[in-house]
Amino acid sequence: MKKIVSAVLLTLCACLLFAQVSVDPNDEFYSLAQNWQIRNLVDSVPPLRPYPLGNIRQILETVIENGNEKDKEEAQLQYERIFSKKYHVNLEAKITSKTEITDDDTDNSACLEIYPSVKGDVSFSETDFVSCGYGVGFAIRNKDDTDFAPMFTNSLHDSIVDPTEISSFNMFLDMNTILAVGTKDIFLQAGIYRTGFGMFQKDEIAVNSSAYHSANLGFTYLRDKFSYAQELSMIGATASQPDDLEYLSPNKFRSFHEISFSPWDWVSVSYYESVIFGGRFDPSYLLPVPYMVAQGIGGTSDGLFMGLVLDFKPARGLVWSTDILVDDFPVEDFLKLDFDSKYRMAFKTGIIYAPENSFCQRLSLDYTFVTPYTYSHWQYDNDEDATIKASTINYQNYTNGGINMGSQYGPNSDALKFQVDVSPVRNLKLSIVSSFARHANVCESITDLEALEYLCAGENVYSTDGSVFTHANFANPGKPSGKHVNSAWNHLNFLNQSHTMVIVNGGLNGEYKFTSIKKGPEVTFKAGAVFEFIHNYGVDNQMFPGGVAEGVYVDEYLTGMRFADGTYYDLTTVDGLVAASQLVESYRKSWEDQLVDQLNLFFSFGFALRF
Repeated sequence: MKKIVSAVLLTLCACLLFAQVSVDPNDEFYSLAQNWQIRNLVDSVPPLRPYPLGNIRQILETVIENGNEKDKEEAQLQYERIFSKKYHVNLEAKITSKTEITDDDTDNSACLEIYPSVKGDVSFSETDFVSCGYGVGFAIRNKDDTDFAPMFTNSLHDSIVDPTEISSFNMFLDMNTILAVGTKDIFLQAGIYRTGFGMFQKDEIAVNSSAYHSANLGFTYLRDKFSYAQELSMIGATASQPDDLEYLSPNKFRSFHEISFSPWDWVSVSYYESVIFGGRFDPSYLLPVPYMVAQGIGGTSDGLFMGLVLDFKPARGLVWSTDILVDDFPVEDFLKLDFDSKYRMAFKTGIIYAPENSFCQRLSLDYTFVTPYTYSHWQYDNDEDATIKASTINYQNYTNGGINMGSQYGPNSDALKFQVDVSPVRNLKLSIVSSFARHANVCESITDLEALEYLCAGENVYSTDGSVFTHANFANPGKPSGKHVNSAWNHLNFLNQSHTMVIVNGGLNGEYKFTSIKKGPEVTFKAGAVFEFIHNYGVDNQMFPGGVAEGVYVDEYLTGMRFADGTYYDLTTVDGLVAASQLVESYRKSWEDQLVDQLNLFFSFGFALRF
């Protein structure tokens, strides 16, 4: 009850102090702004979303002045939505049914979601030198919303921990806020909010706007054909297997910066770095210097990622964007044309078409791949003893609160996605989406001896589900450095496993917005239908759980296994190796036997009221 009262008071305070909304990088404005950017109707767009109020105003005023009639109409509607009223009270509700069909069973379930909120932003001067945006409300639902969406879908609500239970429902505080100070060309931003970087909104591979929010401090400089942006994010750390997010830990950070140059209107090149560190605060990552150089000064081995983005516009309204993120890249092997090596990278390329004066608002086709162990750095207890326990907090992997901040596709995956957004009549919007994705558990490729290391470890010490939490190192107690999972360290193993999960889905989502009558509430009805077929569902389950046996080591090498009933396998003998291999095979077989083909059908209906 105290939580409820506190949240209500917080909401009321927000209503009194603030005005309207622009804190959300997934707001519909950003999709429209990107369409106008692709058509060269606007330029000097900040590289990181969301934008300060001054930049939003400038973009809309530019389109109202220079766009065609359709663009002017849309920009005017957005301008009125954002600037005409001091605050908006919102109420959203949605019910989603899910039918799971397998060879043996059919299961039906439903999720009810209710989202009351107050959203807005406010400018404290005529020049928008200081502005503030916020959204505060509640997320009330009877089940986890991500269970009622296709695989590899992140929730768009920032509410995953510390709920208040109301009968069969959980109620979370769902809040974001941002403060911006500066001009349209140079500004600072601070607050708790999501950020996005890249052309493919909600599908970015470095800074994904569909990922969980964080506390951010950002700086952006824009000048003609050049931009520079830097952002420090305070994020949540978890252990190797974050089954219980009640035990989130602080002192984990991401520092990101990018530099962009657009010599001509039809091409733009961006270089970026993103570094994950924690357990300490390193001020050198606040400096506008290469993180690779800064990292080397202290002798640390933080999770450093580098990337390159190329945006090419071969025709008006068409952009071909390619984003390459590199975690680890064996240059020597690459020069030898050896592609079976430790390539840790994510790659995304695709086209976006935003035609003028068309019922088709946007069309996109893109391909993504993420190689095994990308985003999956390991963490030892300290620099002197390379131990890993179930309670060891990982300050190195690319997650915030257990959610990947990069691609929503897990390591050892690829995906082809098509989407078209159309508006056949005024106020009606339809979105047609289809995708084909593959994912495999890289632990299927490890050797028997490596599998035994996992089985002999303590429970929940290692993840073997092939997710971002499955990393490429073992503990090495008593030594200052760990030891590698050799099959992971020396080989690529990209989608070459025997059992690959294949996900095919397609869907239609629509919404119709009723125009306000006599300044009444804006009412929007939403509906959607999605089918999803998954071949080999269950690939992402644990393959070799720990706690099976106690390992016996000589130096760093596993030489024996001792079970609770006294059974002992001597791995230095042929008989011991045979028995151990049979044990490993039994776990592989159990994992294989739980794989099924599954068809999921999702149907949703909802409404949104905006006062």
